[in-house]
This record gives sequence, C-alpha cells and structure tokens, in this order.
Amino acid sequence: MAVKDVLVVKELQKQLGHKQILKNISFQAVTGDLLVITGPNGAGKTTLLRILAGLLPKSGGEVLWNGAELALDHGRVGYISHQPMLYANLTVQENLRFFGEMYGTMGAERVQELLELVGLWLYRLEMVSVLSRGMQQRLAIARALMADPTLILYDEPFTSLDADGREILRQVFEQHRDRSIQLAITHEPQHFAGLTYRHLGLDGGRVVERGYTHA
Repeated sequence: MAVKDVLVVKELQKQLGHKQILKNISFQAVTGDLLVITGPNGAGKTTLLRILAGLLPKSGGEVLWNGAELALDHGRVGYISHQPMLYANLTVQENLRFFGEMYGTMGAERVQELLELVGLWLYRLEMVSVLSRGMQQRLAIARALMADPTLILYDEPFTSLDADGREILRQVFEQHRDRSIQLAITHEPQHFAGLTYRHLGLDGGRVVERGYTHA
C-alpha cells in the first residue's frame, strides 16, 4: 500500500491590523482527499489557501506536511487562482516550458501531455494575450500541474470555464485524487456534483465540518 501524505492545520490564525481573519482553524487531510471549502465573501477562504501555498505568512498556529512545517521549499504545491497568473507575451507552450524550468520538470512530453489534458494542444503556438479568459484558465490549470504536485490548491477554479472546461477540471480532480491532497474554495459547489468530497464551511474566521458528499 502506498504511503499517504498528511496535511495538518492546527489552530491556524491570521491577523491583519486589528482584524482577525482566521481564528484557530484546525483540520487535517490525507492523500486522496478532495476538500471543498465554502463560505461568504470575506470569510478568509483565499487567505487560508494563500497561507497553505506559502504566499502569505500566518500569525499563529501550525501548518504541517508529514510532521514538518509546510513552506515554499516543499516544492510540489500546485496553486490555481481565480486569476490565471500567466505571461501574456509568451505562447501557450512557452508558458508551460517556463514554469517547467522553474519546477525542474521541463520536458516536451510533459508539456504536450498537459496541453492535451486541458484541450489546448492545437493552440500551443498562440500568444496567451489572444486567448479567451476561459482558455487562459485552462492553461493555468496545466501550469499548476507541471510540478506533479502532491498538494493542489484551487481558488475559485471554475471561474470563466465553459461546460467543456468544467468537465476537464472535474477530470483533473479525479485523475489526481490518488496521488495528491486537493483543497478547493468555491462559491459554486454545484459544479462538484457527482464527485466524492469532504465539505468544510468557513465563516467568521472559523471552520465547520459539513460532512462528506459521495459520488
């Protein structure tokens, strides 16, 4: 049996000025888990994901990966934002090559595999600046998978995706389930219908377990 990775978030806090955004958030997850996090605007959902991605410092508590503090040097974290975070003056293919070099996972076969996965192989020579917003989001998904991540964080990942794009993303959830921990924040939980996932609610800076939804 393959060894599973373990993510532990323990009494996590985030303070911005006089406002406490996150208040003693605690949960844990293991490889195979898909956690869907919902909550109102301002609940701290994006703040939570940015801390887990190593993009924002925490004010207190612990974020542990297999018992050690999770940080950017962990390396294999995929982060998909509601903003694509791509280089508009590079082609589709050049964007993936650039990020592949950053992650040390550069390879023509890997680039082709991911572009075929998100339905962009035929557009590989197009400049990102001419792509539709939905196509840019598909490329952002491919970019986040370049590192073959063991932790994948999705911030409103269905933003701007059409029906085909939403189905591609659902396939990504399933294809990476057996080798990663996945956390997604969303205002559109209906797009997860038919998937098995664990639902967490975030409100007032606190997390509430809302149980499992099964396919």
